[in-house]
Amino acid sequence: MAVERIHRIKGMDTKKPLSILCHSFRDIDTYTTGLPCGNSQGHANIFRAARQCLPGPYTFVLPASKELPKQCVKSGTSRAKHVSRKCVGVRMPNDAICQAILEKLDGPLICSSVRTADDEWIIDPVVIADIYAASMGQEGVDFIVDGGVRVADPSTVVDMTGSEPILLRKGKGVCYDWMLPKESEETLI
Repeated sequence: MAVERIHRIKGMDTKKPLSILCHSFRDIDTYTTGLPCGNSQGHANIFRAARQCLPGPYTFVLPASKELPKQCVKSGTSRAKHVSRKCVGVRMPNDAICQAILEKLDGPLICSSVRTADDEWIIDPVVIADIYAASMGQEGVDFIVDGGVRVADPSTVVDMTGSEPILLRKGKGVCYDWMLPKESEETLI
């Protein structure tokens, strides 16, 4: 229900995946199959390398576990046929406000960036409230956490679902040698 509600409030395509914010590596291990540890073909221990990136400005796409709520691994509305999603973008932000909220929760938070129709970042919580608050019978967000105007740097996104980590989007996080560039110029996330 929460995933569908986010899509409705933001007017997003229901096939667009949402990520989750996790408080700890234990949360990541609970809601995904975990970070890969390398293999016998000589690939480095990616777990150690990725662990150095978190908390930080990275989104790792990982295989979802059965513990992740069904709404997070399915795309589409309840009226439409669901498209199975066996992976999820996982973030462990190094933002003090996010960490304080996540610490008090019993699970991850679903997250989405906030942008205008022109793909411009909305970083002022007052503007976000003006746009997304419920009004005149329209559905909106229940509350906004006002942490002041935020920095609008997208995270670096790395797909960790295959045999090698693939860099999907260069963002605020440093791109390391073990993050292989994707072959296509098209951004997947």
